[in-house]
Amino acid sequence: MKLKSTYDTKKPRSICLLFVFLCFYGTLLGQNLPITVKGIVTSSEDGLPIPGVAVVLQKSGKTTGAVTDFDGAYRIEASIGDELIFSYIGMRKVNQKVIGPQLNVQMDPETNELEEVVVIGFGTQKKKEVTGAVSQVKAEEIENVITSDIGQALQGQIAGVSVTANSGEPGEGSGILIRGVSSLTGSNSPLWVIDGVPQSNGDPGLNPNEIETIDVLKDAASAAIYGTRAAGGVILVTTKKGKPGNTRINLEFVNGFQIITRQTPLMNTQEQIFFDLNNPIRNGSPARSDRFSLLNDNDLRDLTENDFARISRYNVNMSGGNNDANYSIVMGFFEQDGIVVNSSLKRYNLRANLELKKDKWSFDNGFGFTIDDRERPNFNLLILGQRAFPYLDEVGTGSSNVINENDESAGPLQQVLEALTRDRQVDRYRFEARSNIKYKINDNLELTTLIAGVFTNQKEKQVQPRFNLFDSNGVNLRSDEDSFVFEGREETVLINWNGGINYKQQFGKHNIGVLALMNIEQDFYTSIGTINKGLSFATPTNLSLGTVGAEAISSGTISVTRGTINVLPDYRIKRVGTIGRIQYDFDDKYLFSASARIDASNQFSKDNRSAFFPSISAGWNISEEKFWRGGIKRTINNLKLRGSIGTTGNDRFAPNAIFSPVTTNYNANFSSGSGTNSLNPGIVQQSFGNPALKWEVTTQKNIGIDLNMWKNKLTFTADYYTTDKKDLLSNIRLNPSFGAPATAERFQGTNFAVFNVGNMTNEGFEASLRYRPRTGKVRWNILGTLTTNKNRVTSINGNLDQQLFPTLTVFGDIESLATGLRVGREAGSFLLFETDGLLRTQQEVDDYNTQFPGENAQLGDLRYVDVNGNGALRDEADRVYKGSGLPDYEVGLNIQATYKNWFFATNWYGSFGNEVYNATRANAMRQGRHKDLLFQFIPGVNEDTNIPAYRSNNRGDANFNGSSDFFVEDGSFIRLRNIVVSYSLPKDVTEKLGFSRFNIYANAQNALVISKYTGLDPEVGGNNIQVKGIDRGLIPISASFNLGLRLNF
Repeated sequence: MKLKSTYDTKKPRSICLLFVFLCFYGTLLGQNLPITVKGIVTSSEDGLPIPGVAVVLQKSGKTTGAVTDFDGAYRIEASIGDELIFSYIGMRKVNQKVIGPQLNVQMDPETNELEEVVVIGFGTQKKKEVTGAVSQVKAEEIENVITSDIGQALQGQIAGVSVTANSGEPGEGSGILIRGVSSLTGSNSPLWVIDGVPQSNGDPGLNPNEIETIDVLKDAASAAIYGTRAAGGVILVTTKKGKPGNTRINLEFVNGFQIITRQTPLMNTQEQIFFDLNNPIRNGSPARSDRFSLLNDNDLRDLTENDFARISRYNVNMSGGNNDANYSIVMGFFEQDGIVVNSSLKRYNLRANLELKKDKWSFDNGFGFTIDDRERPNFNLLILGQRAFPYLDEVGTGSSNVINENDESAGPLQQVLEALTRDRQVDRYRFEARSNIKYKINDNLELTTLIAGVFTNQKEKQVQPRFNLFDSNGVNLRSDEDSFVFEGREETVLINWNGGINYKQQFGKHNIGVLALMNIEQDFYTSIGTINKGLSFATPTNLSLGTVGAEAISSGTISVTRGTINVLPDYRIKRVGTIGRIQYDFDDKYLFSASARIDASNQFSKDNRSAFFPSISAGWNISEEKFWRGGIKRTINNLKLRGSIGTTGNDRFAPNAIFSPVTTNYNANFSSGSGTNSLNPGIVQQSFGNPALKWEVTTQKNIGIDLNMWKNKLTFTADYYTTDKKDLLSNIRLNPSFGAPATAERFQGTNFAVFNVGNMTNEGFEASLRYRPRTGKVRWNILGTLTTNKNRVTSINGNLDQQLFPTLTVFGDIESLATGLRVGREAGSFLLFETDGLLRTQQEVDDYNTQFPGENAQLGDLRYVDVNGNGALRDEADRVYKGSGLPDYEVGLNIQATYKNWFFATNWYGSFGNEVYNATRANAMRQGRHKDLLFQFIPGVNEDTNIPAYRSNNRGDANFNGSSDFFVEDGSFIRLRNIVVSYSLPKDVTEKLGFSRFNIYANAQNALVISKYTGLDPEVGGNNIQVKGIDRGLIPISASFNLGLRLNF
């Protein structure tokens, strides 16, 4: 019998459901149980931990919290699902839900620029309190620029600051103009101040990795507190200091190469032979048809240029400390081979900073040490390389070379061989140290003193070994004394001290600050040199190898066989300044600042030694007013108007200009009365002094606006200024009645003295716009800058209309002058002889020669214009203004984008409205080497051309005169300054590898130039107005391509 089951199958289902429900309910209950949450808080900028971050939990009306330690680590009790709030000054607040016991957080920098601190003269201020024109560049904005010159890293970064490379030679600096030209013959460079210490000679060769911030004082009211040397603006550099926390180590490795992007177009062998056969007469010599060889196609530039020149940079940075002491040590090595042979740089940098705090005392101590091992070319190799003919035998650097008699290649070949064989080594050692001590008497009053010293020693050694150069008759064109060894030393010592009080007090809504200081500065310079001629070996190493004998050179000049070696006179410049400043603001709305400085400098005689430099500025924070509330405050969260007026001075011109030094190193033959002459020692005046010299004085007015929108995502700054410069110093040629020697060649000899003769104005507008949007996961940082400046000379030597500078455009041609001063035009304008096309018909030639007898013009010659109508061509009154090397406006565009672990940045710079005098083309044409000569005017063959006919390479040739407007070109350009792509490994990967940051990047610098200019590079001349805009064939800026690695521990 089958039994019937009484088991209920529904019961186990109920039990299972009950079990599932209890597990689920238990899980919910478990979520409310507190757990220990741990993690590390780091910065999104560099991946470093952030100590002192507040970690807060708000729950059920209760608040609990924790603070990250020196390693950025925290620990807090919380439950799953709770929200933790992470906050830190300067960082954006982060809200993060708890999902487990481990929670790491990355914080982004806060964009509230108003609370950021900028450095001003002898102090700091929040941006919202600044009433002058001050701009700041941070370390991260220049860290990807691989250069030995900090100036190049600033190009296009700051509105109102114009940066132009002096050349592409390794170790060469840049010309920096802040708000235009500041002096005619004195220094146009800004004053560099490093950690409060003024420098004597511009950028001291800083390692970019040493720098924390760069602040630029652009208006006179901000710079006036530096008085004597602030006429060109002030650049304040703050180097890196330590931060509380464990020791951090940052490493950087960069390697790359450089290439030449442009060359002067020269004729090859086939083209050169064709040209020479059609132009058989050169300087009275027959054509060199016996030298023609189609088997040769040599270009001397192959010997002088160095493609794929190496560039590298290595940096080590160690820092750490606590609240009472911190330290930072930066070590760097930079190496660059030049794109031209015999040029290179090895730079070693070491900088250490130590900050200590004890009770009421604080100490800021530091030192920097720089070694420059620099190889420098002696000649303009690019110009020399374009003068030798391609069909000649290859030039070697061996013991002998042979050329034909009457071959005009003799001169260039000698110079090329000298350039290739000569060794010129320039080593510079620079040490600086400072100690800034502060004692806090109470919460409001502080005593401060700073003492600093800068010592620079420069050693130069030149060795020109023997080599032979024979003509076809076996005569050696080289003499024994063409070989030599030269050694020279220069030493500069700068001692700086300042001391005083700093007082700050708040009375309700009133804030007041008072600064009173005294400053003493001494600058010493000395030099000595010696030369030994007539070397007995081809590879000399020291002075003892000479056979002629050594001659000492100290503080003067000595004549040698092939020229004059100049050693600057010793000098000692002393400056004493008394400084005062008052700052006031009411409720962060109404801002006021006034400063005054009395300076004395021994650059001037007793009657003119002291000068007074006052300034005053004010600001109105409109956005702090009560009516600025609601929607307008949320849209425009900051609006400030600024205005200032200030006066600065300039004593940075050639030392000892008030003295008339004499030398006893002068011998002359005098008759003794018996009819015979005897050699007698004598004294001769070396130069003419002017004891009536007085200060160059600059007065500048400035109005500006600062605008911040959408919680500082967009910031806009604009300034308009006018500058009036009086009593500018200039070299004036003296008449023989002064006792000045009458020289055959203009601008030669000692017939010059310095006078206060010029007045000048600058007027400009500058603006910068920064936008920091976020599109999805991409964070942008876009900066645009605009700089305009209109410079005008208003007077020259009382009543002169113009004055030329002694700058030659065509080498060896003393009449090839192009730049100078003209009233109503820019300083350094091109003042040239105007041309009006070519003489294209015989009738035009006949009429031209009839009107201007003695010209002997031919078909295809340039037609010069008789501007003043006096019947004579190319006299001084015929010079016409043809622009200048100063741009009408400059723009910069910097774009940065961050997506997850990827970073992209690009930097563009543009210069518009400037002209360039293509002297490199002028030289190549006069030598009969430029490819454009293949398209010269030939009657009946090639008449539809603007290239004049080639006549000869004589100096002053009318068709290739270095003073004509034929070689002026539009120098406007756009340059891709830098493009960077980098990638950082994720945090979890770097931690496993033992790093806090692992970043690899690639960059290209100066890879693209867009310009109509036909020469080597449109960026020429630096800030020297005598040569600004003249392409003299110096080493151009090269393109470089680099790979880098950054590791942080």
